[in-house]
Amino acid sequence: MERLTYDDDLFLRMECVLGVPVVNQIVWRFDRPVSVDALEAMWHLLAAGPIDRSVRRARVPGARDSWTAARRPADPIVVASPIDRAAVDRWIEDEAAVRLDPIEGPAWRLSATAVEGGGTIVSLVGSHVVGDGGALTSAAASALSGRAVPDDFERVGLDDSDSVSARSGADIVDGVGRIGAALSGAARALGGAAFEAVRARTTGSGSASTDSASTDRPRVRVAPAEGAWVPSTVVVDCMSADWSAAAASKGGSSNSLLVAVVLGILTRSGRITTEERVRVALPVSTRRAGDRRANATSGVSIHVDAGGAYRDDLGPIRASSKQAFRAQADRTVTTTFELLKPLMQLLPDAVVAKLAASGSAPLCLCSNLGSRGVALRTIGGVDATAVAMRSITQNTDVALLRRTGGGVSAWWNESGDRATLCVTGLDPDRFPSKEHLRGLVEAEYDSWGLTPEFW
Repeated sequence: MERLTYDDDLFLRMECVLGVPVVNQIVWRFDRPVSVDALEAMWHLLAAGPIDRSVRRARVPGARDSWTAARRPADPIVVASPIDRAAVDRWIEDEAAVRLDPIEGPAWRLSATAVEGGGTIVSLVGSHVVGDGGALTSAAASALSGRAVPDDFERVGLDDSDSVSARSGADIVDGVGRIGAALSGAARALGGAAFEAVRARTTGSGSASTDSASTDRPRVRVAPAEGAWVPSTVVVDCMSADWSAAAASKGGSSNSLLVAVVLGILTRSGRITTEERVRVALPVSTRRAGDRRANATSGVSIHVDAGGAYRDDLGPIRASSKQAFRAQADRTVTTTFELLKPLMQLLPDAVVAKLAASGSAPLCLCSNLGSRGVALRTIGGVDATAVAMRSITQNTDVALLRRTGGGVSAWWNESGDRATLCVTGLDPDRFPSKEHLRGLVEAEYDSWGLTPEFW
């Protein structure tokens, strides 16, 4: 029996307890028609792959939920009526808002529509519970290569032969084991915290945080006082060669330029000032060959001065990112967060809901998916003009977004000669409309000598 990990459980709680599901989306933009036969073949392979599964809730307190075969298969591929090119953005947003169910199913959806005047748009959305962005792209790339199961994402949860009593017995064993793991992890975490406190007192090594989220400044209300609110998102392409050249001209990499661009958007919006030191979140995939985890993403953080120095020299961002990635890859170090994961997964829903009231969203999140779009580029022998990837939180409202204090989240990838960036403004007052966000992105691209092509 395969159990959900802490990260799987986190996204399940967001949906079931907090009512804000998170989904991942891949979008293909084609200048030519894509055959329905090719799309149906892709659907059948996805349906036989690892994202087509459901969560079985444990009935024993303390036991982890487990994976089971999909209770309801994904709906057949949806091929919509042709749309006007100006409606492409709206169609993508509507697909991102589709209701998915990781417990009762279906947990994913594949759809497509023709664009009047030529071309096709294809969307694949999947619940974050059944797979992170790396899992969804692996499943899609595998299906496009003619295989149902990727090398780095094995299919689990297909054995439903156990009796109810056997499953209950397994849940009891797991619950007892998790309580032991939670107590052990908490004890080690407390011991480590006590040691660090003594060391800091005796050596004077403690230091104040230099992070800033701009929460002390008065907020200018632009969005309505309350009500549902979908964060603004824009998708923009440029030539991969131009992106690489812009980064290299300032001593940086594609990743450090991504950080710089997102910082620039934040600064132009007025969310941060050039005098602040900003914490930048950089997701890191830990997925490996034969992985069975639905969610296999960790993350590191770096701090960057928001002043203009990085515009002339991307070297410091590049160096600090490399150092953070090396530290994250050091498996000899167990963080306090890792030690406390068993305890956090053990918490009942009511406690999770109360703790979430003080939760926050990243001020600056930059997810570099690299060249993953290359393996996804071709469907039925037709090459996509570009491939976009992103993560979306559904059912958001103004109050939630203001309380969690998010800034900008961005996802970047290459798919051949195009580099595609998805930018989401999580602050409803600083990014009140798609048009406003688009203007900020356009100005930032222009400052780096990049020519934006918006979807």
